[in-house]
Amino acid sequence: MREPPPKSHLFVVTQARQSDQTEQSRQTDFFTGLLKTCGYNFTIVHHVGQLPETAEQDVVFYDSANAASIMPAYSEYQGSARWVLFNLQRDALDESGAIVAGIEGAFYVEDPPELIMKGLRRIHTRDVWFCRSSINSAIRQMRAKLKNAFWSEKSMSPPLVTTDTPLTKRELSIVKLVSEGAQNKEIAEQLHISINTVKTHIYSIFRKTRSRNRIELLFWCQNYMNHG
Repeated sequence: MREPPPKSHLFVVTQARQSDQTEQSRQTDFFTGLLKTCGYNFTIVHHVGQLPETAEQDVVFYDSANAASIMPAYSEYQGSARWVLFNLQRDALDESGAIVAGIEGAFYVEDPPELIMKGLRRIHTRDVWFCRSSINSAIRQMRAKLKNAFWSEKSMSPPLVTTDTPLTKRELSIVKLVSEGAQNKEIAEQLHISINTVKTHIYSIFRKTRSRNRIELLFWCQNYMNHG
């Protein structure tokens, strides 16, 4: 009998308090009100250091009214939860850089309620919430790093094939194609296998690398490149 998925916990990190009469506190109240409207329970803390131990299914919503605090707070955080930013000004964030760093979503102060609620539901289904152009830019950045590190023209076989890699040679071939932007149909054609076989391999790759999607797989490869 399959075990039910672990319950996720939501946390809101904000220095704004309900007693404050500032624009930041009003925006925070607006955002947390939308969380309640979507039926989510959450805990508010006022500093990253107050967060309890978190797991990968948990979500931390970080108040980013002060954009300069984002990366220091993210670097200080020691847990495994997914990070999502809110209260952002439109030009305050390099989205592609944030994606590469591991942040999974961003909500801006001018976003309408219906857009935020749509994004919250996407986050709840373990998807990322960024515009497509930023995701594409982040993927290109990671592909370039992987291509330079793993598959130089002088190498006849991917240096990823080491004694301690969790992936098989076939899976490594698929990772290489994924990093080049190939979709399942293209992978199947190039490797002369069925699309269902490709899907099975990709599921195995995601499981072994603890990745939820292709962006996280590329991020895993980047970490493996730096630490493997």
